[in-house]
Amino acid sequence: MLRANSRLRQRLNSAEQDFLKFAASAVKRLLPHVQITAWQEQAWKAPQSVWTSKKRTEVRMTIAIGTESESNARSLTAIVKRRGGTTTGGKAKSIIDLREHDICRLIVHRATDVLQGRASYSSDASIQAISDSFDEYVVASHIQAHHGFKAPVASILSALHTLSEQSYENKALTFGCIIDPRKTGQPSGATFPSEFLQSKKYKALSDGFRTAYVVSTDGRVLSFVDLERYGKDFLTEKHYFPDWSETIARSSRQGCCGIALSRQGDILVFDEGTLRFTYRYGRWQYWNHNHLVNLLRDRARAQRVPQKLVGRVVGSIYRAALDVSFRRSGGLFVILHNRNHLHKVVKYGDAIGDNNRSTTDREFDEFLNGHTIQSLPRAVTVELASLDGAVVLDNSGHILAYGAVLAPRKAGKLRGTEGSRTKAAIGASNYGLAIKISSDGDISIYNKGNEFIRV
Repeated sequence: MLRANSRLRQRLNSAEQDFLKFAASAVKRLLPHVQITAWQEQAWKAPQSVWTSKKRTEVRMTIAIGTESESNARSLTAIVKRRGGTTTGGKAKSIIDLREHDICRLIVHRATDVLQGRASYSSDASIQAISDSFDEYVVASHIQAHHGFKAPVASILSALHTLSEQSYENKALTFGCIIDPRKTGQPSGATFPSEFLQSKKYKALSDGFRTAYVVSTDGRVLSFVDLERYGKDFLTEKHYFPDWSETIARSSRQGCCGIALSRQGDILVFDEGTLRFTYRYGRWQYWNHNHLVNLLRDRARAQRVPQKLVGRVVGSIYRAALDVSFRRSGGLFVILHNRNHLHKVVKYGDAIGDNNRSTTDREFDEFLNGHTIQSLPRAVTVELASLDGAVVLDNSGHILAYGAVLAPRKAGKLRGTEGSRTKAAIGASNYGLAIKISSDGDISIYNKGNEFIRV
């Protein structure tokens, strides 16, 4: 990022340079739905994150290193745009949403504050500690400001990290809480989470999907609730969340925020009925579900299939992909542009209706013949996806194959290092859209032989 003759190299020591590189790459980690240009070093400018036009399709980020009065003060500037691009008449827009803009702003000001010494550090080890907590600082600051919480969200996230390393009766701990910005607690009550979770029994009491603590905006426990009864708001197809987390997602309406710790050590943050942030495998991420679904819709659309129907199909597949992702079971969905190309992708005998299907396969095929992907229960779709092989559909949602071995005639460009599921996804994407979910939870989308986004 820094040139060999960069003035910043002369100004910053190696630990500060490493911090700057890490902070500048936070956009890629936190916002996989956007892309960012290379950072350009220039004369000092005030730190800022601003729209470049009224269309709000670009954000200019400027990190300031030093102060205006210093002769060797410098700045780094980059442009953030929407990833994926829009096709003519497509649903996916190039506008950067307000929450993504705010995350960019927090990245800029946190990096600037550290390098100007406001967030003081006295050694290379201390600046490394600041770097390690950089993304979480941005996420916690955004959540706290967005909801107007008085108690520090960072302390709750830190407590959940600690819980994820502990166990109760030889089982990994799970946890859940609902923070309600509309309510305040008794000043004399124990502070949540620091004082309240000193007792081990209160750490193990909540599981995050059946029960949760309700916490006031000032960090006091108000109640302990059955999530099924507490969150009664109806969720629609516009809400996105892993299936097991529906109760805490429903409880995150009306300005509230739901936070859950899963048995795998994932941290999930919900608001307005939707999953917004996750922490998995040491990485925080913001989820822009609407943009992802619109990207899928644009690449799955067909002339003879109504757009609303394609939208319901890809919405169902996307929800199933979320379920598979957080189950860590892995899976592969393929939406063919032309169902007549089925046997250019699927090995003969693995498709519904093939003559050499076994008796058991034909019996189960009859059950699926009465359903489309959007009419199947989510749990059934997830089980189909967990079979070895792929679930193959047309763009009306009809299931053409499940547990299918893919042998695409066009293999696509391979490096030779891809796993079998990735190779199958790349090849199948020459005939439609492939959504691959890896066993570690990553969701990758392929089209025309290339991966174009991963979350």
